[in-house]
Amino acid sequence: MSVRANDRGQHELEVINYSRQLTQYTYERVRGGVFPKADRWIMAKHIWDEIANAHAKIIRANAIRVETAEDAARRLLMEKEAIGHLDAAVSLIDICNVVGLISDDRADFWTGLATKTQNFAKAWLKSDRQAYKPLLVKLVSDSQSDRGNG
Repeated sequence: MSVRANDRGQHELEVINYSRQLTQYTYERVRGGVFPKADRWIMAKHIWDEIANAHAKIIRANAIRVETAEDAARRLLMEKEAIGHLDAAVSLIDICNVVGLISDDRADFWTGLATKTQNFAKAWLKSDRQAYKPLLVKLVSDSQSDRGNG
């Protein structure tokens, strides 16, 4: 018996595919003349930086092979930072729309893609928190016992 599409869990690492799409779309927008030349350095550069940083954090976090609590903590931190970069990008895109630099349709699509990427990143973070909880509990208890012995 097959599982209905709506009942299937989505793989958390789809965030990589959405992040790649978002990064490519952003590159095309900020490079392709969507923004007037003066605004490319004021707003477009900041949007690009946030999206590129989010993508880099997602790729780097995914590359960490978790074997220790420190690995898990580093991976979770990168996932949180990626989510923060995506938050900032959505805010900047919204500001560009409000001041008239980009149309409502373009802003809706762009923020929609960023939000979808962010939702996948949040699901990935939640899944990793569950998966690495035993390691992280050990890290905290080891840290507390080190303080008691010092």
